[in-house]
Amino acid sequence: MAELTPPDVERYTSGRLAANDAETQRLLSAGLTAARRYCRWNVNFVEGDVVTLDGPGSMLLVLPTLRLVNLTSVVENGVTLDVATDLYVSARGLVRKRSGGCWSANYGSIGYGSIGYWSANYGSIVVTMDHGFDDTDDFNAAVLSFVDRSSLTPDGGRPKAIGPFQYYEEAMAAGSAFSAVERSLLDQYRLESAP
Repeated sequence: MAELTPPDVERYTSGRLAANDAETQRLLSAGLTAARRYCRWNVNFVEGDVVTLDGPGSMLLVLPTLRLVNLTSVVENGVTLDVATDLYVSARGLVRKRSGGCWSANYGSIGYGSIGYWSANYGSIVVTMDHGFDDTDDFNAAVLSFVDRSSLTPDGGRPKAIGPFQYYEEAMAAGSAFSAVERSLLDQYRLESAP
């Protein structure tokens, strides 16, 4: 399924949010941005995505994806590596050098050279890749639910009143803009935290 569009929101909300309304587009953009920020990557298929990464100083380079379709190029410290002959690449987005070497890092010392350490070269690796999922129905369901809920009230939920008391039906996950159900759908696509 392609990336969500305002007509998808209109269908999901049974016409309550019109596709041609600027607010529908704003809510959809906010929902996609929040979901991608939560997942730490785009999730939907992207062709020719250019990503700049810090050199980890280890033998393993972890690309920000859960589904690598094609690794087009890798440039490390200005040197273009041959993907086919220089690298081992997994569909999960893990990359190692066939030589067994480490990815860019600086070796430094503290004091008079008595203590040595490796530090990452920031922004030293530029990767071009095709990655992401074609079928993201559950990701899209979480985003559409978020958009629908966000449009209902300023607090982002369906108010329920019992006597003089009012509360919101959706249980929000602690520290998240997403409900517990939305978050469980998005967790399937979430990258692990980088060190």
